[in-house]
Amino acid sequence: MATERGQWEKRISELIVESKQHQTTYFEKIGNFGIYIHPTVYSPKYFPETLWYAEHLPPIVGGKSFLEVGVGSGLISVSVAASGSAVSGVDINPHAVETTKQNFEANGQSGTIVVSDVFDNVSGRFDFIFWNHPWQNDARIPEELKSEKTFDSGYRLLRRFIAQAQDHLTEEGAVLLGTSYYADLETMKGIYEENGYAHECICQGQRSIGKDVTEEYYIIQLRKQKTPHSS
Repeated sequence: MATERGQWEKRISELIVESKQHQTTYFEKIGNFGIYIHPTVYSPKYFPETLWYAEHLPPIVGGKSFLEVGVGSGLISVSVAASGSAVSGVDINPHAVETTKQNFEANGQSGTIVVSDVFDNVSGRFDFIFWNHPWQNDARIPEELKSEKTFDSGYRLLRRFIAQAQDHLTEEGAVLLGTSYYADLETMKGIYEENGYAHECICQGQRSIGKDVTEEYYIIQLRKQKTPHSS
């Protein structure tokens, strides 16, 4: 089970401060991949959720087309590509895009990665669209957590993502949302329903972030609710 929130906030704040000590791109072996990490992205060296998603998404995607919003280091997209999927990815951070391209090349994979503010520069449709979204939405959190990588006030960005995703899904496509035990899951449920999505938690798991603190992660699948055809 996930650790009590106050204890988690203290530990995650420590890790954020530690990760900010990097001033230049650095290299780490993360899981089965060698990954270059730019200091402006959420680092899989310090935050194990990225590797957890990278390990659990490939069997869910099953070789179908995949778009990742917010590629960060590119570990997730590289992992999905290595499993046989056609992968595209976007990030608003140009450093994330360039480093992800470097990681595709370094790991012998191919993908289409571009700078985009959510879907602004996305074309085409995909069987799966994934976002490990910034699930902190309460301004009372510690200052270290108030960054675009971890904080989305009032779930403004999440609302935009959910509303626009349907324009980029295939007919039977699904959104895969990476989220956390500490997210405002009830508010999120309301956002899904407002946009006509049925939701289901299809995968959950835990990882330690040190000092006896455990996080819990979820992959929520969203599919458009079918409306019966009138006769």
